[in-house]
Amino acid sequence: MKFVVDANVLFALVKSSSVANELLFKHSLKLIAPDFALIELSKYKKELLKKSDFKTFKSLISSLKQKVIFVDISEYKELLKKMLSEISDPKDITYLALALKFKLPIWSNDKHFKEQSLVDSFTTKELIELLN
Repeated sequence: MKFVVDANVLFALVKSSSVANELLFKHSLKLIAPDFALIELSKYKKELLKKSDFKTFKSLISSLKQKVIFVDISEYKELLKKMLSEISDPKDITYLALALKFKLPIWSNDKHFKEQSLVDSFTTKELIELLN
C-alpha cells in the first residue's frame, strides 16, 4: 500500500523502534510526503536527534529519504488553492493536495484530515487495524 504521510508520521519514522517503522517494514508500505516537510523537520533538529540513533541531522534525513519519497511542490501546485476550503488547518493543505494528485490515502494522527472527504485518511491506530 502507498500513503501520503504528514510530519507527525515522519517524526515517528525517525525513531527506529517506532510503530510507524514496524508498519512500514512489516507491510512494505510505500510512503510519500511533500518536500517542504523536510524544512518542517529541520526546525526540530535537536529534538529529533535526541529521539533517534543518528549522530547528525544529515544522516537522519538520509535515512528518511530511504523510507519516504519527497515530492516537489511543482507536482501538485495547481491543487493547493482548491484545498483551502477543504480543511481547516492551512498547514495540512499541502498534504491533502499531494494525496489528491496521486489519489492516495493520508496517514496522519492529525484530526483535521477527518474533516475532508476528498481522500481517505488513517491514524496509526486505524492503519494497524486495517493491515492486521
